[in-house]
Amino acid sequence: MDTIHDLGGREGFGPIRLQDDDSKPFHELWEARTWAMCMLMFSQLRKTGWTLDWSRHVIERITPADYLTMNYFDKWGQHLMAMLIDEGAAELQEFVEGHSHGKPPELVPMPLSAGAEPGAAKYAVGDLVLTKRSIASMHTRLPGYARGRNGVIDTYIGAKVLADARAAGDVRREPLYTVRFEAAELWPEAIGRRAAIYVDLWESYLEHA
Repeated sequence: MDTIHDLGGREGFGPIRLQDDDSKPFHELWEARTWAMCMLMFSQLRKTGWTLDWSRHVIERITPADYLTMNYFDKWGQHLMAMLIDEGAAELQEFVEGHSHGKPPELVPMPLSAGAEPGAAKYAVGDLVLTKRSIASMHTRLPGYARGRNGVIDTYIGAKVLADARAAGDVRREPLYTVRFEAAELWPEAIGRRAAIYVDLWESYLEHA
């Protein structure tokens, strides 16, 4: 899905302003508490078949205005509430009122799958490839700046669980490659520079150039 979180290669958002003491993991007590609650609940949600890819998709669905202005830990708190409501473990009104209406239902465990065996790798090291421009997916690891671009297979990593599918609860593995792009292929202002970008991409993102 093309959402506001995919900021790679985009312009117009101004400089990155670092905080005075960026070495601290938390700057407010509520941030530490939010992080702790998320880690605790994630350990429980994993039993229901929850995955990191689904979690990322939920964050990506935050409206653009909120995503660009919210604190990092605000996003974590909001997407945790959304997942708990989705799982039936809590109700929206409970978060509004700040207290539980009763004992939450027990989360039902689901068997976790390692994913079906994929077919043989379609590409070999050195092959010229073209990334797909349109990706119909609720969650994808193909960044916007690398779509519709020519690259070269640099490394075959192996069969890995496809993040796009796992976000929707479908666990399957697919060949994963490291693709090398000339910087000038991605950004015209890089013409003449000896620079390259390496991106790990699944086979379904690629076509023969």
